[in-house]
Amino acid sequence: TRNLVIMAMLCAVNVVTSWFSIPLSDTLKITFSFLSMSLIGHLFGPSCGAVCGLVLDTVKFIIKPSGPYNPLWAIVEMAAGVIYGVLLYKKTATVQRCFITKFIVSLLCNVILTPLFLSFMYSKGFIYYMSTRVVKNLLLWPIESMLMFIIMNRIDAYLKSTRN
Repeated sequence: TRNLVIMAMLCAVNVVTSWFSIPLSDTLKITFSFLSMSLIGHLFGPSCGAVCGLVLDTVKFIIKPSGPYNPLWAIVEMAAGVIYGVLLYKKTATVQRCFITKFIVSLLCNVILTPLFLSFMYSKGFIYYMSTRVVKNLLLWPIESMLMFIIMNRIDAYLKSTRN
């Protein structure tokens, strides 16, 4: 029950932080919802990350739709949850691990899958959508990686202090 409540709270944080985004274009924005998703993967593993990704995509669309619903976006969220879980679950969050994890999530989910699915939905091609995402993700990669590292270490320190 405790873990389910923590996952639900992190999902709620994800939904709220996704509302506070910085739009760069119609299909490109900066958001900090990745932090709660990375914590779900770090604390509960890849299977919980996938389930939460599926739930989050659906809940975010119901609460605040942005365009037509496409279940392909759930695949992106689930893939991110699985990657965070595989690379961070039951492991110490080091700077290197956070940088590698965020790089893989950004590359696979943000630079490859998202432009691919956008090109399916809209008239512009894959390269058009990918080119803007490459620049954005390269610029944000070190910042997001350090934020992940700081947050995970604070959470791990808190959990360690409450267990003793």
